[in-house]
Amino acid sequence: MKLRTKLAIIATLFFSFAGLSFGIKSKDTIKVSADSTSQLPVGTPTSGKLMFISGPIFASGEADCAIYCYNSSTSAWSDKSNYRMYNGSIRIMLPYSNGNVVQWEKFIVCRYNPNMNPQNDGWDGVYSQSADISFGGLFQYYQNTISVSLSGDNKVLVGSASVTNYYGIRRESNNHMYLDLSGFQDWEQGNAKFAIYFACPQFTDEKRWSSFCWKVEGQDNPHLYECHVPEYADGVNNFWNLVIAVRFSPDLAIPCWPEDTSLLWNQTNNLSFNASNDTANMIHVDNWSGGYLDAENSIFMETRVNFYGQYFIDTVSCSGSGNSDVTTSAQWDAVKYEYQNHLSTKFQGEVWKAVADKSTSASLVSQAMARYDYIVLYKQYNHEDFINRAESPNKTTYSGSYIPDSDIQNNNFVIIYIIAGVSILSLTALIILKKKHK
Repeated sequence: MKLRTKLAIIATLFFSFAGLSFGIKSKDTIKVSADSTSQLPVGTPTSGKLMFISGPIFASGEADCAIYCYNSSTSAWSDKSNYRMYNGSIRIMLPYSNGNVVQWEKFIVCRYNPNMNPQNDGWDGVYSQSADISFGGLFQYYQNTISVSLSGDNKVLVGSASVTNYYGIRRESNNHMYLDLSGFQDWEQGNAKFAIYFACPQFTDEKRWSSFCWKVEGQDNPHLYECHVPEYADGVNNFWNLVIAVRFSPDLAIPCWPEDTSLLWNQTNNLSFNASNDTANMIHVDNWSGGYLDAENSIFMETRVNFYGQYFIDTVSCSGSGNSDVTTSAQWDAVKYEYQNHLSTKFQGEVWKAVADKSTSASLVSQAMARYDYIVLYKQYNHEDFINRAESPNKTTYSGSYIPDSDIQNNNFVIIYIIAGVSILSLTALIILKKKHK
């Protein structure tokens, strides 16, 4: 094989693999993050973990449930409980020992006097009890639920272990919760204010209010509102499993259950997360006192970030290729306020790192950042870089003229494949010529 043929083959292989490598690296996977979660309370039997006890032996008003836990060095009673889950099982929290987190080895299930307290009365309040049970022997596969029954001599018998799921929305201010009033717009009468009450009665007495809700900009539903999910960490769980949408008088200063009931106009029923709505982050109101959690129309982070992109494009005028700044201070203040006050920090980060792309086929946030970068980084008009795009790894790089990074990448991509294609054609021609001259 002649030298020029060898060189042509090497060049072809080089550019072909270079083009393939470039193509692979330039394809970024868009990650979609859901706001809600379903979890199993599994793991080692330590203080604060949950277990569930099912069976008809804890009749309401007749007997509560309590468990006595111990290991080789300490012991403690749980609080008594009669709180029933959606599947009828009673929830029990594994106890702390003098405020300390410990890992338990064994436990005893007790039917307990509803008028007495295990922390003060101990064994005096026990109606009947089970034998000593090993956590490791019973929960071999990380189950969290046991079935119980009573024997003829009033002993508590412990049966098989199973799993109880529980559900909720994460207790993080980085998550958004939505309120859709399009199905019952009467809630908007009288300049009403709205807020969402969050609780978790399955596991804790703690509860939180959201701030007052605000309208979601940059989308087609004028009756869509949102709030940030309130944060709270108590070491027991990391989610809220009950929400209530509440309609208030505009005279109420902060969301609460007001002593002056004239300020509280309407509320939905208690809305609990379950297996059918475990990814929901939206409440639909459908009458004066009713609503439901909607998992089918949850708004994920990618969608919400693009709402902001649309709002930015609708609000901020494009300066084009001219030298005059047509973006007003009021417009810039509006998109700044929306970004800083209505997007959680996690969502702000998605805007900050978005790759600018002015193409109409690009995502709305990419188009918005192309306009943002042009105004702030290229034209350097007198507008604050409130997104800090100057520090973003995906900010637009300018070299003499306005070409977004995405356009540069696409152009390089095309050029490499053109070179690879020409190399292949050249090789083919050389082979044909060689055959003709044999």
